[in-house]
Amino acid sequence: MLKKILIASATLMALVLAIGLALPSKYRVERSTVLPASSEAVYVHVASLKRWEEWVPWNAKRFPGNQWVVGGPELGVGAVRSWSGEDVGNGTLSLTEADPKTGVVYEMSVEHGEYLAHGRISFSPEDAGTRVTWVDEGEIGGNPFAHYLVPLIESRLGGHIEEALANLQKQVEAHPLPAQPEPEPEPEPTPVVQAPEPSPPPVFEPPAPVSGAETPQGVTPPVEGTGGVVSPPLVEGSQSPAPTEVAPTAPVTTPPVAEPAPASPGVATPSGEPAPAQPVPATEPVPAPASAQSPSPTSAPAGASSSPTPP
Repeated sequence: MLKKILIASATLMALVLAIGLALPSKYRVERSTVLPASSEAVYVHVASLKRWEEWVPWNAKRFPGNQWVVGGPELGVGAVRSWSGEDVGNGTLSLTEADPKTGVVYEMSVEHGEYLAHGRISFSPEDAGTRVTWVDEGEIGGNPFAHYLVPLIESRLGGHIEEALANLQKQVEAHPLPAQPEPEPEPEPTPVVQAPEPSPPPVFEPPAPVSGAETPQGVTPPVEGTGGVVSPPLVEGSQSPAPTEVAPTAPVTTPPVAEPAPASPGVATPSGEPAPAQPVPATEPVPAPASAQSPSPTSAPAGASSSPTPP
């Protein structure tokens, strides 16, 4: 009879061991909720391990007599939370990633590295606010009997995470993030219009004098010896204008007057008629003002003809 009992016990132990080896050694827990707040408002509570004391169920209020220590930066990557005591054992959790838009990632070591776990608390936008998803997973080792604890771990850990998310919502609603002032729009730059470069003043070139050109009407020709500066005739009641400098003109040469033919010998000039006029040698004429007409090159006495009277 005793022999049968021992055989049955060994068979049962072998069966339990075989089932334990077939059970998974890893656990994974995932819970999520939607919070009516922005991801930045949730981030300040999640990325600060000092604030975890306010909303996670693993704190000094629930487990008095245990030690909880927070170190590293106040917020973000490098923050560390440690615990030790008879009720909670010992372990360390540290943040390895942190972003206000996506959430945080952590690594956890329990019982001096005998059990390792890692997890993340991620954010995703929703119409009503921000969806917060907490995922925690780890390894319990190769002990086949510990594998039977995986369902128990997932059940208890899932309940704790749900409680933590509910407390997180209360903290976010009680301590909302102050609204950031909208940045003022930058004034539009005023277009700069470049002034056109000033064009150089036109260069006046006097017309070149034309040789042999006639003096224009109304312009007094210069008098020889005056240097080409003449004064126009004055009109009564008007002011004397400034002298106008004109280009000198070539002197006008008068052709010589032919001498009259002498009278035939033995022929006397009829009495009562004046003697023929003597030719006047040609001289350089003096130009008269424009208002007066130029006299003839030669002049004869009044009543005398310019040519001798035939016999």
